[in-house]
Order: sequence, then structure tokens, then C-alpha cells
Amino acid sequence: MSRERPESKENAMKKRNLLVLMVSTVVLLGLLSALGGLASADTPQPAPTPTDLLEGVVVTRTPVPTATPGRIDLQVEEMAESVGLAGATLLGLSVPDWANLLVSVLQVLAGYLLGTGIIRFLLPLIVGRTRTEFDDHLLKSIGPDVRWLVVVVTLILATNRLTFVGASAKRMLDDAYFVVGLILGVRIVFKSIDLADGWARQRMGEEGRGAGVERATVLLTRMARVVTVGLALIILLSRFGIDVSALTATLGLSGLVLTLGAQDAISDAIAGVIILIDRPFRVGDRIELQGAGTWGDVVDIGLRSTRIQTRDNRVIILPNSVVGNNQIMNYSYPDPRIRSETDLCVGYDSDVEEVRKLIIDTIGRVDGVLDYRPVDALYVEMAPSGILFRARWWIGSYTDMRHNLDRVHTALQAAFDQAGIAFAPKTQSVRLHADAQTVQRVSAAFHRAGGEDTQGASDG
Repeated sequence: MSRERPESKENAMKKRNLLVLMVSTVVLLGLLSALGGLASADTPQPAPTPTDLLEGVVVTRTPVPTATPGRIDLQVEEMAESVGLAGATLLGLSVPDWANLLVSVLQVLAGYLLGTGIIRFLLPLIVGRTRTEFDDHLLKSIGPDVRWLVVVVTLILATNRLTFVGASAKRMLDDAYFVVGLILGVRIVFKSIDLADGWARQRMGEEGRGAGVERATVLLTRMARVVTVGLALIILLSRFGIDVSALTATLGLSGLVLTLGAQDAISDAIAGVIILIDRPFRVGDRIELQGAGTWGDVVDIGLRSTRIQTRDNRVIILPNSVVGNNQIMNYSYPDPRIRSETDLCVGYDSDVEEVRKLIIDTIGRVDGVLDYRPVDALYVEMAPSGILFRARWWIGSYTDMRHNLDRVHTALQAAFDQAGIAFAPKTQSVRLHADAQTVQRVSAAFHRAGGEDTQGASDG
């Protein structure tokens, strides 16, 4: 049993579509013969006076101008006269009219072939020079709609050139073509939005950011669709003579009132979208908002607020505008490793290099300290009480910072006690030495001052 190849199926589908287009075009333009008598009946009508209810809303539409014979029409008439068929009629149309109808059908077929050529040869040549695959998928998705949009434009040109079609019929057909073209345009925009949404999610998923960006992409996709439908409705109403300036002004005023009334919520939503797209932190990261004095693990990133769980199992809910306006310190990015440090002060009688070596060796043996990163012991200051060292080391995760610091301090205390090196006190004691006569003079001065104060108080 022979199996039909995919190429033959595709060719059969193309032939079937072309046949349907030819039959539809012939039927559609053939119906114009029944409307041919409207050419003589169409006389300029006075502009209707709008009613009080619709005054200023419904605008009188400009009549479709009568087609003037072009070069092709004149050549057809000359050929009909040369063969003596200029006055012959068939089904209410003259032979030149039938010839012009055939020319219009051929124009529509040429438009179909032109649209096919555009999506098969011209556009692939353009998108083939780009490095991304997005435009290739976009062309594959919207290609058929682009072709039919070219066919609609060709139908408009092919219909307007027919001189035997009346103004009313042309207006009706132009409106039908316009609605079909507008629907095709909206379909193209919708497909582009959906494809951009899927492409963005795929790219973010490959980078491990799909879960966080999903909400932002859904919001942006819906907003883009609403804007597209709104613009399409405005264009459609304007096409049929409805003045949308009042509607646009009303919507603008309503939007202004809504924006002023919900500016905080809108600011939080915009900041949420920016956070979800920019990704300064992710769910599970430990962050610190230095301006807000808040730190903890991020448990949720919403469009309005961000939830942070502190170490004492409390959840802090912050508006996204507050988060976006603060300096953020992310302990989890680019990795959870973190450098810890502490200060030690020893007396000036201590050996600097001995103390330095003792600090490095002791910290290097503490559990949790990374052995492939160096431990530093820096002489940072000659303090009044002694030599100030700053010890720095790396640990594997920020979650172990407090416990690791406890282990390091405990180990340093034991090591210095064993080595007989005392830590210098951070506070200084001041001792005053005076003889007995000096003490008596100071005491007498205080007694005299106290007596004068008491006498003054009693006098008052």
C-alpha cells in the first residue's frame, strides 16, 4: 500500500486553499453584478442632521468616490469596440464590465501569490540574518495571517477599480474588508504576544528564573491584550463614524482619578514587576534591607508585597515600593559563601608575628572554616590599650555565621590562654595619687561650695 508523503499533503492543501480562494473571489465579485444597478440609483444624499441624543457622537461618513476609468479600463473598452462587443450585455453587465471583473479576479489571485512570496522568500531572507530564533517562530506563526492580510488589501484595490459597482455597495464591501483586515491584525498581535510570552518563559526557565517571572509575564501579557483590544475598538468605532474623542477623554479622566486614588497600589505593582524581572533576589534568598532595618529569608514575591521570614519565625510583609527604594544586601547571591571577621586586641609587649601566626593557625582548625580560602590576621590599628588585630576567614554558608563565630571565639580564647598571651582591655582605668594635705584642701573646697549652695537655696 502506497503511503502519501507529507509534501504531497501540503501541496494538496495549497491547491485546495487556492481553489477555495478562486471560487470565493468569483462568487463575491460575481454578486457585484446584481448590485450593478445601484450605480445609477446612487445619487448624492444630503447629510443627515444628527439627533440631539447622538449629536456630536455619530459623524456623517464621507461617501465613497466613484471610480474613474484607469488605463486598464480604457484598454478593455478599446478592445471591446474593436471587436464590436462594446454594446453587448450579459446578466445586466456589459462585456467591458465582465472583462474588468475578470481582471479584478486575477488581481486577487496575484495578491495571494504575492503574500505567499512574502512569507516564503522575502521575510525568511530578512529573519535569517538575525541570531535569535524568536523571529523564525514568529514568522511561522503569523505567516498565514500576513498572507491573507495582503489578499484583503488586494480585494480592496480590485473592488474599488470596478466602475459598475455603486457607492453603497462599495462602502459595504469596504467596511467588510476593513473588519476582516482588523481581525487579522489583532490575530497577528495576539500571536506575537503569546509567542513572546512563551519565549520569555522558556529563556527564564533555562536560567532558573521561570517561577518568579511567571506572574510578571502573565500581567504584562494581559495588559498587552487589553491595550490591543482597546485600540482595535477605537479604530473600529472611528471607521463607522462614531466620534471617540469624548470616550477617550472620559477614559483618560477616569484613569487619572483611578491613578490618583490608587497611586500607592500602582507604585507597588510597578515595583513588583520590576523586582520580578530584574531579580535582585529570589525566593529562599537571605537579604537585608539596610534602610528598613529588616533581614531574613524571602518566602514570597508578589505583585504588591514581598514577604520576609526572620530568624525568630516572624514574617514581615513589605510593600514592593519600600523594597525597591532600599539598598538590598543579598547574602545568597552569587553563592552562600561569606567572609566573617572579628577584632582582637593584645598588649604592646606581645610578639606581633607570634600573635598573627597563633590567630591564623587557630581559626584554620575551626570546624566550618573553608580550608581552600586564606585566613587573614591584619594589624589594623595601634589602639590606646594595645595592638588591634582583625581576623578574617571564609565559611561555606551564611546560615552558619553566628555558630561559626561562636566556635572561633571559643577557640581563640583557649589558644591565647594556653599561650599565655593576655587580651588588652578595651576600657582604661585612671588612678589619681594625692597626699593628705591635697585631699584636705579638695574636701574643704567641696564643703564650702556645698554650704554656699545650701545658703542660697534657703535665701530663695
